[in-house]
Amino acid sequence: MMKKVLMTTLIASSILSSTCVFAAQLTPVNPQEELAYNLGLQAFIYGAGPLTVAQVRAASTNVDAPMDNGSAPLNMMGKTLKLAGPEDRVVPTVNNDTLYSQSHINLNDTGPLVIEIPPTNNRYFIVQLLDDYSEAVGNLIEDNVGQDGGKFLLANKGWKGVEGGIPDGIDGVIESRTPLVWYIQRTGVSGNKDLAAALKIHDGFINYPLSELGKSHKPVQLTHAKTGISPVPQPKGLGWFSLIDKELRNNSIASDASIVDQFKYIGIGGDEPFNPDKLTEDQKKGLMRALNVAPQIIQYASRDLGTKNNGWAMMYEGGRYGNDFLSRASINFRAAGLNTKERALYPNRYTDSDDQQLSGKNKYRMTMPADAPAKAFWSLTMYDAKNLFMVPNSIDRYSISTNREDELIYNKDGSLTVCIQNAKPTDTNCNWLPAPKDDFYLHMRLYEPTQAVLDNTYALPQVIKQ
Repeated sequence: MMKKVLMTTLIASSILSSTCVFAAQLTPVNPQEELAYNLGLQAFIYGAGPLTVAQVRAASTNVDAPMDNGSAPLNMMGKTLKLAGPEDRVVPTVNNDTLYSQSHINLNDTGPLVIEIPPTNNRYFIVQLLDDYSEAVGNLIEDNVGQDGGKFLLANKGWKGVEGGIPDGIDGVIESRTPLVWYIQRTGVSGNKDLAAALKIHDGFINYPLSELGKSHKPVQLTHAKTGISPVPQPKGLGWFSLIDKELRNNSIASDASIVDQFKYIGIGGDEPFNPDKLTEDQKKGLMRALNVAPQIIQYASRDLGTKNNGWAMMYEGGRYGNDFLSRASINFRAAGLNTKERALYPNRYTDSDDQQLSGKNKYRMTMPADAPAKAFWSLTMYDAKNLFMVPNSIDRYSISTNREDELIYNKDGSLTVCIQNAKPTDTNCNWLPAPKDDFYLHMRLYEPTQAVLDNTYALPQVIKQ
């Protein structure tokens, strides 16, 4: 026994001696600043998802009435009445394929909410529900709703129902783990000639409190928005951490407590709101360093995000991030409100087949095979490389979409070739997608992707410099 104790003492002494030697070799740092810096990095990356959703919510609800640009006060619905274009600059990579309905909902205010879906007559639609962390709550589509429409109930997780259970007339209940929910509804449009017919169906997508079930409801009464969505003041400095703290405290996730609890060392996620005045100067310095570095890390990660397929980044993680907080941050910084892969996939790229930055100084071609990779339809949209917004052009074309068949020219074998360049191509058999003069970014959308795409066995077409 004495030998074991002696041996243990000798081992401990050896470790302590080695540690002291190691410590003597370290470069001195300010531990308080470094701890704040490291926790600040983690807090920003973890909080980037809810931060992005909060920024969209703040901008979209900064109005007094439902608007025809998708804005509406909290717990109300806005709608778009036309396809998006370069003037729509609130959410990066907004699509040019569908009309939108949008609600930012606080279930603590409204109680359970009825989501009503009209008969859709085979028209593409989806009601997408995201929680405050941009995690998918549920999707309502023709496969689980049917062509005749229906009524579904959105409620806080653990909702016990009303006396007697689920009310008559409700086709199903969807629960959210956070009280704040982002409702995003899309209605497919086959070009401007189809807009009037699409709007008639689009009007029928509404939501209202459970207390109003059974009452008559009119389409949302919209006010015309003379300008784009009104910007909201951006926080300065440590104010960004105040926003993250607010989202984490008001929409806490029990399973993430072990992660969020460590942020309390820097005043984030605790019982009291984040207050920079309670931090030391060293802590503030560390957090300011984190505030400078974290967005750059997220942006860097976003350029190489997703599984690669012939140069396209396949963001299979969309809407289901689990504990992959860096992917959640990167995807939200690039494309807030991404859907789950089964409903829509968003292959995207900054580079050509030679791994060189896409630029309007060059000409490119892409040919999609005849066996389309989407069961509903697919589109290819042009965005600037810096801000990921659509770019004005001389023919007001911002995407190539198989939902607009009358605009397309197919090859004899059923494939479809897209000319991607700044100047109008001389090849009249090519579908021109106008590019800006500078660097750009391509975003494909595969609505209801095929199983081959989901399995990543479908080879997407390369973008080849001519």
